[in-house]
Amino acid sequence: MKIFLASGSPRRLQLLLQMGWTVEVHSLPFAEAETVDEAIEALESLRNRFLYSGENGNIENDSVISEKDMTLLLPYRNADLVCAYNALCKGRAAAKVTGTSFPVVAADTIVVLGEQILGKPSDRADAKYMLNVLSGKAHTVKTATAVLYKEKALLQVVTTSVHFRRLAEEEINWYVGTGEPLDKAGAYGIQGKGAVLVERIEGSYDNVVGLPLTAVYEMLRRAGVDSII
Repeated sequence: MKIFLASGSPRRLQLLLQMGWTVEVHSLPFAEAETVDEAIEALESLRNRFLYSGENGNIENDSVISEKDMTLLLPYRNADLVCAYNALCKGRAAAKVTGTSFPVVAADTIVVLGEQILGKPSDRADAKYMLNVLSGKAHTVKTATAVLYKEKALLQVVTTSVHFRRLAEEEINWYVGTGEPLDKAGAYGIQGKGAVLVERIEGSYDNVVGLPLTAVYEMLRRAGVDSII
């Protein structure tokens, strides 16, 4: 089976490849929402554009997502809305180029501590800050996945609880020095050296890596994709 992956993440690519699927990467630029306020503002702007486009309006041709797509986002609130919005927009941006004759899979992963969303660190100092605030605490990792296939569009957010060990300063300095945290939400990768920072998880491991593979498989089945296995 062939899949278009709307992500440049090597970790997501590897998870799909391990299923024996053929994967083409189509990661296109998109201004992601980083906060709840940014996601709400973007959606309000789109709603207003759809509302005032009029009978002769052609807004869906120059918008990343359509008015119909926006109904998929209605169940989501707070941090879930941020990753759901990003995943859906990434998928639609790719689908405008690839089409949906083959399934398009898009995802967005965020780390949430309390009400604070921790994205990718801006630099090493930011990575150290994130690891310090996560040390000895439980946080959640949320990955939103969008599957677009022919006329079907599915969207789901999976949440995993991750418990960090209490980290010593030298451990944080060592880990940041590896360079591994700099391109990862929350400044760690559970599939790499960051595994030693984690005491335990509750939920999907693949979700923490960046793509809940079981959820993707089930979404592809619900979308009516043939030859999944």
